[in-house]
Amino acid sequence: MSLIRCWTADATLLALLCSGCVGTETTAVVQNCTPVVLQAGNSGPCPRLATKSSKELAPNYIGSVAAVEHIGDWVWNTGLQWMEVIIDPAGQWQYVDWQNDSYAVDPKDEQVIDDLVRNGVRITLMLDVWGPEHRVVFHKSEEDIQRYLNWVRFMVRHFKGRIEYYQILNEPDLNFDAPSGMTVDAYVNLIKRTVPVIRLEDPQAKIAIGALPSPSFDHVRAYMWGLLQSDVMPLVHGFSWHPMYGAAPADDPRGVREGGQGQLANYWEVYPTLVGDIKRVAAASGFTGEHFVAEMMWRTPLEPHESEPYGFTDVTGAKYYARAITIHRGLGITTGVGFTQDQHGRPRSHGVIRALCTVLAGAQPADLPVDIQSRAGNLKHYGFAWPNGDKLLALWTDGAAVENAPGIEAVITLTDLAPPRITAIDVLHGVEQELNGSLVNGNLVLRRVLVRDYPVMLKFTSP
Repeated sequence: MSLIRCWTADATLLALLCSGCVGTETTAVVQNCTPVVLQAGNSGPCPRLATKSSKELAPNYIGSVAAVEHIGDWVWNTGLQWMEVIIDPAGQWQYVDWQNDSYAVDPKDEQVIDDLVRNGVRITLMLDVWGPEHRVVFHKSEEDIQRYLNWVRFMVRHFKGRIEYYQILNEPDLNFDAPSGMTVDAYVNLIKRTVPVIRLEDPQAKIAIGALPSPSFDHVRAYMWGLLQSDVMPLVHGFSWHPMYGAAPADDPRGVREGGQGQLANYWEVYPTLVGDIKRVAAASGFTGEHFVAEMMWRTPLEPHESEPYGFTDVTGAKYYARAITIHRGLGITTGVGFTQDQHGRPRSHGVIRALCTVLAGAQPADLPVDIQSRAGNLKHYGFAWPNGDKLLALWTDGAAVENAPGIEAVITLTDLAPPRITAIDVLHGVEQELNGSLVNGNLVLRRVLVRDYPVMLKFTSP
């Protein structure tokens, strides 16, 4: 990330919000719509952002998680490009006599897998049940390890060539004293037993481990460091964790998680540093694969969960989705969300995720030489670039997200950038607008750009 220089300016401008600009169509242009102001004094049109389906997009590394019965065309219509899939979520395989050929995949589940593959969606198959309450196999006894391996062998053999990643358990550290969880040593042992089975059945398959709960908790980070420093890291291709269940900046009390366990102070603010530590420790242990996060969610009172904050609205939740996806992609992390597929129940959240799937397709993290002058406090930004030379700057104020935050003017200067076409993309409202810029001493200067409490994307298209 590059240096931000802030100063105090005189002017602020209250953003005009567009209540009807959520992009649900791919080619429509906003007509008779109060424009979302992206640059003060710019009266240009705000056409609707044209979004695309999964197979039409370059890799965007954005996905979600669901049991097969909840997967449908919403996945690829949103533009998601990887799915963590759970087959047999209740764990019927745990009761099977594996001496007999009595286990089979439901044809409807088979169709879901084929539909995902056909629509260009990468698949991580979770080799586990949906919830810890469904686990009856005690993954620490030899008999139960063999039962698990028999099921793994069946699943890998059955889906060979269609699954990219097989994930060994989900949140393995839950409840050490029951079948639902294991110590680090027990999980490492299970990984060592499982990896050869997967490789024997499908040598091309990749293997993921971790899927740990939020590292905001001290005991989860301790478990994570133990796993990252173990000798299984060179054996696998993916490492994952569940980073944000309602996480929010320190000045947003809605992000406080209840519970007696110790928690990391200022988790939202220090999280990028924590990700850097995770990647560093993994690399030191010989890991060269892909880092994943999954299940990120900001709940509303309509979808409460007893162990997660749920005081967000669709709008404020959508803003945190936008920030979290941008942060993780800016850190080079494959990013997974947990969200309702019903765009009518959470239209802003769905719209933000859909927009980012298109906007970030093909983009990779990049340092941009940028100088930002604004009275806005707590500015955050990430840079991206495409192979063709196009660049993207995502910029926002990183305090508590609110329903109707005013836009605050900024002057943005970029060096070493040929005069491009400049487009601002508002992912919350699903619109875009060409910006006015000028060359000053060979630098590109954008004046009166409005910074908001969610990422506005500035795309610089090469001439």
